[in-house]
Amino acid sequence: MTRLPELPAEPRHSRGGAGGAGPAGTPAWHRQKVKVPKRVWGRGAYSPGAAAYWVQIAALAQRADGCRAGVATLAGYLGDAKRTAERYLAELSAPGPDGVPELTTVRHTRPDGDGETAERRTRPVGRSEHFAYVPVLAAKMLRRPLFVLYCALTYAEATSTPVTAAELAALLAVTEFSARRMTNELERLGWITVHRRAGVHGRHLYEVHDQPLAVVDGGPDRPHTDGGSGACADGGSLAIKEDAGLTDESSTPERGGFRRRRDDRKWGPDSPGSTAPPVDTLGNRAGGNYPVAPAVPPALRGRTRPAVRPAYAGPPLTLSRDAWGLLRPVLAPVADLLPDVSPFMTRRIVREVLRQIRDDGVWPEEIRDQVARLRRWTPAEALTDPGRWLLGAVLPVRSRCGMTGCHWGFLAHTGTPCKACAEIEAARGRAGHPPHTGPRPHACTACGWGSTTPLPYDRCAACRPA
Repeated sequence: MTRLPELPAEPRHSRGGAGGAGPAGTPAWHRQKVKVPKRVWGRGAYSPGAAAYWVQIAALAQRADGCRAGVATLAGYLGDAKRTAERYLAELSAPGPDGVPELTTVRHTRPDGDGETAERRTRPVGRSEHFAYVPVLAAKMLRRPLFVLYCALTYAEATSTPVTAAELAALLAVTEFSARRMTNELERLGWITVHRRAGVHGRHLYEVHDQPLAVVDGGPDRPHTDGGSGACADGGSLAIKEDAGLTDESSTPERGGFRRRRDDRKWGPDSPGSTAPPVDTLGNRAGGNYPVAPAVPPALRGRTRPAVRPAYAGPPLTLSRDAWGLLRPVLAPVADLLPDVSPFMTRRIVREVLRQIRDDGVWPEEIRDQVARLRRWTPAEALTDPGRWLLGAVLPVRSRCGMTGCHWGFLAHTGTPCKACAEIEAARGRAGHPPHTGPRPHACTACGWGSTTPLPYDRCAACRPA
């Protein structure tokens, strides 16, 4: 009897075939898959970590008695701390956007009174709801934002929906460039296969796998040096000339300092007309590996702030004949103060006066009386900044009673105190202050009212402006 030779073993493949099914001895739960509704991962109502815990609890809840794993056990399954698991469970137990929580917890007690592990069940997926059918292994192995991206690509493949990087970026709440990097990372890990420019209108086609089809190094990702502000990884900014100071890796600073040496032919001592030695601007830190840098010559120093503010060199203030006719009588009481006002404040004062006259309907005579009255009341030593005084204390119309003819508690034109403001101030004083007793050495120069404390400007509250 002739014995046939044994066939060689099937070679292992990195993409597809039996070699991609997983290594020998893979646990059975690696092949378990659950339906994750779109309301959990596709609307932004829950964090990516909460979506991963939803998948883990839904997988354990397929047993008859539900998910009986404790918080510490769930945290160990997903590689988190217990406090992190409690935060995600609280997020799922809170009412969702529609008022229904995604996680239901039932407490159990033994007949002898001892408590048992709580029973947790996820909210079932409705018959008309959209969902992504994903393996539990993806929730355990992928970092949380990549797992949400994996759910979105699984749903897109199942529904034959073409997706773009902009749509994925909107789903993940990241930039388009970050979405492209995350998709490349997911492909490098072996969970998807990207068929570039193979779809409709040149879109990418994504093929999703239930298990990673390639053994990859789990080390950290290399920093991308694509640079620039472009959204595509192979473009960068649309510059026509390369900046060596930004793209040259040899100019990277070390130990937190940046060294700039002017020792070439342009700045060196042998350059035409230069007598300064090369300057080291590493820093002024003394001791250790940081020697003290020499003083920078005056010829190489930048611009310094002058000790005295330079005079205004801008365009002068120009007014029309009508505007000047309105402003001249209004600002006549303070004409001697205007030369000390800066041009910027002068423009603001002019705009405020014209606004009150043209927009608010205030008569120029009323503003002039108000300016003249406050000029008489204000001591000369208090006018340190005439511009701020005019713009902040004189021109704003303030009145306690709210009457149009009352300015600072005085009637327009006549200058007599407003009775309504006096009654308001008197009622406020009676309600907030106890009656005055004892001697009153300080008296108001207007009405003669006495006070035990000094009065500002020698006037009481009813006689002085608010």
